[in-house]
Amino acid sequence: MKNLNFGCRRSDFLVTNSNDDWFIQCRFYELGRKTPFTYRRRFNKFKNEKERKQVEKLLLKQMSELLDEKDYNPRIKQYMFNIGDLNPYLSVFESLNKALELKQYTPEYKKQVESAITRFNETSKQLSLDYIKIKDVELIHVKKILENFCCSNHSFNYTKKMLSSLFTELVDAGCLRVNPCTGIKSKIHIVERKDLFTDEELSEIEEIILKDQPQFYNFYKIFFYSGCRVPEMLSLRKKDVNIDRQEFIITLKKGGLYVQEKRAITADVLQFWKSQLSKVKDNDYIFSKKFQPGTTVLHRDYVYKFWKDKIGLKTIYTLKHTFLDKLEESNYNAQIAAGHRDDRTTSIYTVGRERRRLEAQKKMTLKK
Repeated sequence: MKNLNFGCRRSDFLVTNSNDDWFIQCRFYELGRKTPFTYRRRFNKFKNEKERKQVEKLLLKQMSELLDEKDYNPRIKQYMFNIGDLNPYLSVFESLNKALELKQYTPEYKKQVESAITRFNETSKQLSLDYIKIKDVELIHVKKILENFCCSNHSFNYTKKMLSSLFTELVDAGCLRVNPCTGIKSKIHIVERKDLFTDEELSEIEEIILKDQPQFYNFYKIFFYSGCRVPEMLSLRKKDVNIDRQEFIITLKKGGLYVQEKRAITADVLQFWKSQLSKVKDNDYIFSKKFQPGTTVLHRDYVYKFWKDKIGLKTIYTLKHTFLDKLEESNYNAQIAAGHRDDRTTSIYTVGRERRRLEAQKKMTLKK
């Protein structure tokens, strides 16, 4: 009798090799169950004795690995793992989900991570790697899984980044010793050049909006000159705007990062801000249903669909890329307006820098 993990045991393997029935079996005993389960594998389809001997050897190796090394339960046809709080003997799938519970992600980003975990689990099953406990995960396992379900280099890099953050949590919780993603090289990804609007296209867009969608005009002008993302604009309330100082505060929602930042209201669109704020009651959202002030926060998809159905030229984010390009053309720093992460560390140590930037932005005007 051989003792296994999780309080299980098994008998020695018995090979029966009569002419009519050729099989390998053992008795599998589980903790709390009086009657053992007979784990049996037949190979009668092989008629040649030489072939049967070869298959017998392979099956003995496979069955012993499953029971002795991979904690396979033949009765329920599943691998056995611990359950409960984070521990080294959880499945990888369970561990990643529990690590996700510890993270403070935006709802949109959390859905992306959940999807990545699901695809990671499905692929691990396809590759017969779903038996691995979190304590035993290594770089080679993660890399193999990523290479099998990521269809592009960008997807590979982005998914690796998401999983790495979760594995870091698991290392911190003592579930494994090393983050398996840290040694995986990122794949070469050629970033496509961002599309821009021509001045003629911008004129066409304004004409469409003023003629057919005038309720969208203030949002269009304010968003175009903000350098912000759509969700950041949709979350703005009256309290977030100081029109006298030509400033507004946004909450950056990118991955696990929540940071409030001040942005400037440029002179070019000050009149549109004033027009929109004049309609706002109490602490309503500045842009709600039909792009008017209201109590309902819009989802970004509302804006994307509106642009696609009503405007139909490229995407709304082409406005942001065009604005930043025009800033550079006008000899202003686009990184200031966009609030990109790369320059943020420096700003922490230069106390007056944010104020100087804001004042400079307030004087910005784009070249016509």
